[in-house]
Amino acid sequence: MNQSPEAKRRKPSKKAVAGITAGSLALVLAGVAAVDAYDVFPELPGILTTEPAIEVQSVPAPKAQGQEVPAPASALEDSAPVPTKVADKVDKVLSDAKVKGFGIEVRDGLSDDILYAKNENKPRTPASVTKVLTASAALLTIGGEKRLSTTTNFDPSTSTVTLAGGGDSLLGAGESQPGAVNGHAGLTTLAQQTAESLKNENVAEVALDLDTSRYSGEDFSPGWERADIAKGVITPIQPLMIDTGYVGSTDKEWRGRSEHPAKDAFAVFSKELKAAGITVTDTPKPAAKSDEDAKSDEDAKSSELASVESATISEIVEYALVHSDNVVAEVLGNEVAIASDQPGSLEAGPKAVLEALSDSVDLGKTHLEDTSGLSYDNQISPHDLTTILQASVVADDSLSSLISYMPVGGLTGTLTDRFTKDKNAAGTVHAKTGTLSTVTSLAGGVLDADGRYLVFTLQIDDVDKDKILEARKTVDDIVGALANCGCL
Repeated sequence: MNQSPEAKRRKPSKKAVAGITAGSLALVLAGVAAVDAYDVFPELPGILTTEPAIEVQSVPAPKAQGQEVPAPASALEDSAPVPTKVADKVDKVLSDAKVKGFGIEVRDGLSDDILYAKNENKPRTPASVTKVLTASAALLTIGGEKRLSTTTNFDPSTSTVTLAGGGDSLLGAGESQPGAVNGHAGLTTLAQQTAESLKNENVAEVALDLDTSRYSGEDFSPGWERADIAKGVITPIQPLMIDTGYVGSTDKEWRGRSEHPAKDAFAVFSKELKAAGITVTDTPKPAAKSDEDAKSDEDAKSSELASVESATISEIVEYALVHSDNVVAEVLGNEVAIASDQPGSLEAGPKAVLEALSDSVDLGKTHLEDTSGLSYDNQISPHDLTTILQASVVADDSLSSLISYMPVGGLTGTLTDRFTKDKNAAGTVHAKTGTLSTVTSLAGGVLDADGRYLVFTLQIDDVDKDKILEARKTVDDIVGALANCGCL
């Protein structure tokens, strides 16, 4: 049977589901979100497609405004009744579906009872729901309150200022915006602070250098298509970039990304440092020193001049999930590796994500080639994904906010245009989408009609491209059935 309500994997938690609380504000997109292109446009050609490439517009940039979003769960006691008739609802949708072959698991969020399971242990290509693993690992390993610093350092022996990338892919080109996530730290502010420190040391002329050594190895995965850079899907993963590497006017609906994001950010910093009154030369030279204060070059040490900090890791995780941003997800993967005392690289990131999660959940046969979900070679089962989701419901650390950071049905991110006509699902579904040309997935949580919080993973891959939208409809119908389920 598909239904196994008696199955349990851990002792029920005393923690109320209300522990998962949404932030007071969430992003509501005025247009289409800046997401993984395949989440919005399943027909978009890209990685591993065999058809000739066609000209397409790039992924649109985010335009957002704040709006109150309901919390993803209710405050139920452990003694609240657990749904027992979910299987009937799900089977009804599947029987009417035009696409077959789904992998599904639905659990009660508090008790961990399995309410429905079908092909739940078969690993599948997850697409962007891979970001659920990356986000979880980042919250657990780096910590939700951690910030990433972009710094400048000064070497008096050569009068050289070095701009060092610290992994903030959401740097702004202008002044820092404390109330923002994208643009929380700004290069203009960093340049102004750097100039002030130089002037305090009576230095008016410097050479500039760029340090991107935080990340090592190749900056572009062999499983990605370089054509996807121009489409706005991905960019080379470097520890310094502005606005996740987007290029072109922000007034345009469609933008591609840069082939060299760190170099672009370096050019902006150089311009802003000059505007702040510092002369920038092409060649390093010894700093001017008085006889009284002269030191040997061996004794001179580089010192930090200024720094700007990113939004918190929690806020960055939410940005990655809501916008399904592949660049941010890959940067988070590198940062998870660094936090785990491994090299910050595209090779180490996926391994570090799995290692970070293996201490608390059983990931079975899960395999990752990247941490964004662009690779078809990623393999995750519905069971493993749902295990992480349920763990977040009963967690008492940074992981407890995982589901609340996901797009909200009918309101935000990649779910803005989904569940809009279902009054019970809209606003109560918090889930991460995943779409490639032959894949559709959805993983998250929903409050059912009886006030019980359910977590779910729905996956299907190897779908005919002309049937992918039908497959997505089936996914939405199942989640809608859970939202409307009075299944006691």
